[in-house]
Amino acid sequence: MLSSVRMAVQRIACVAAGRVGSGPRHCYARGHQGRSEDFMGRFVSALRVGLVAGALISASLLSMAVMSGAEAQQAPAAGTQPRKPAPAAPANAAQKPALGATEEDGPSRTSATYDDWVVRCERTEASGNVKVCETAQTLQIGNPQQNLVAQVVFGKLKSDAPLRLVLQLPVGVWLPGGAALTVGDNAKPMPVTFKFCIRACIADLDLTPQQAAALSTATGGGTLTFQDRNQTQVSLPISLKGLAAALAAREKM
Repeated sequence: MLSSVRMAVQRIACVAAGRVGSGPRHCYARGHQGRSEDFMGRFVSALRVGLVAGALISASLLSMAVMSGAEAQQAPAAGTQPRKPAPAAPANAAQKPALGATEEDGPSRTSATYDDWVVRCERTEASGNVKVCETAQTLQIGNPQQNLVAQVVFGKLKSDAPLRLVLQLPVGVWLPGGAALTVGDNAKPMPVTFKFCIRACIADLDLTPQQAAALSTATGGGTLTFQDRNQTQVSLPISLKGLAAALAAREKM
């Protein structure tokens, strides 16, 4: 069911972006040849909505939990009467925390900066009200005035799950080409497959223990590569300054 939902969302994204095809490997641009529109300028409006620092956790790691949670919800049976509202509490009763929260839970959304990386934490119903934290860096694409950005995110939905890499890129990237992340000088690129597109395109990869450990010891710089709608290679530099500290802090939060 989840895969079919993703395929449907992918199909909608292809059509909205002026592409045709039934899946990621068949999503290509109509009238590809001869078009002079610039990839960066074409998709500015699609990226201006919702792509701000601190608001991407739901579009990256938590997007998987939201889609899974939506599948688990069932509509009430036909003829079922709605429940009557509970009687109001006395006016002098002590006010209690909201459902699923306790006074010790603290704020539902927090963040901390470690040089060029930020650690964001959030509690949502999709995560079972468990605090989920991610380490992220925002990358500028093209002209800063166009507000086109990419995100590199590391995190876990569960404490015993492998560390997951999530890439968030503009709608209109060449999906069959995937993306690749290189962390550190002389490191091997990690290919990442696109999963779905809504306001942005999401690619993710569960890292091996060796790949996860290498993140904290990487030196030099990193690179995020992908292809634009014209299948032109795009490379974005990634700063590793603060990555090790941010990853360590995420584990403790």
